[in-house]
Amino acid sequence: MQSFAFSNKWLDGLMSCNNLSNCHCTTIAQHLPDDLIEKQQEFLAFITYRQIQHDYPLAFIGNMDETPVSFDLPSNTTIDELGTRTVSIRTTGHERTNFTVVLTCMADGTKLPPLIIFKLKKIPKGNFPSGVIVRANPTGWMNENEMLYWIENVWIKRARLSNSQSLLVWDSFSAHIVDSVKRRFGEKNTNIAVIPGGLTSHLQPLDVSINKSFKVKVKFIVYLYIFFNYIIFNLNYIYFI
Repeated sequence: MQSFAFSNKWLDGLMSCNNLSNCHCTTIAQHLPDDLIEKQQEFLAFITYRQIQHDYPLAFIGNMDETPVSFDLPSNTTIDELGTRTVSIRTTGHERTNFTVVLTCMADGTKLPPLIIFKLKKIPKGNFPSGVIVRANPTGWMNENEMLYWIENVWIKRARLSNSQSLLVWDSFSAHIVDSVKRRFGEKNTNIAVIPGGLTSHLQPLDVSINKSFKVKVKFIVYLYIFFNYIIFNLNYIYFI
């Protein structure tokens, strides 16, 4: 059997003849508030006031965000007919089985150790990277206890001067604004700037510029792992037969 080679032009022609195109899986965008501009200006004015008041070094201005990561990482693109409005992606059925990754960065570019929360009763056994902190709880999401743990084991250990006046920017998720968490931050000389509801897609630095890139890199590493394991399996199969 002769080998078959095709060019991008041939592929484009094939898809055109069959009325096909590359399609992205459809999603629902976040609804922005009607007073978007006003709320943005109020929040930025508050940040500016705090910066003038305390003159934080960049190394002591932080942003933290939780993002769900799926155990199944399906592609966001597929081949479908031109003009299709609803695009479906076939998966293994575990794309809604998630764990939580807590990312934190400082204004000077420093990245704090990520914290991973699994939906389990106990922390799973395994050889996790030394720079990653692993937790587990029945919901697999951030709660009051996990927040207090994060403060003690990530936030205040970020530098030798961990108790200096600092600023942390994050969203209004319920676990962020409970009284015990506020008190602990007060004890650690940390001021909190809570992003108004509905504005995380505009004002949350991690949400705007980091989380998507992080997930793309995770997906690439997973695909690379699957690919190399597939190659090794087939090489072993060929060797033994």
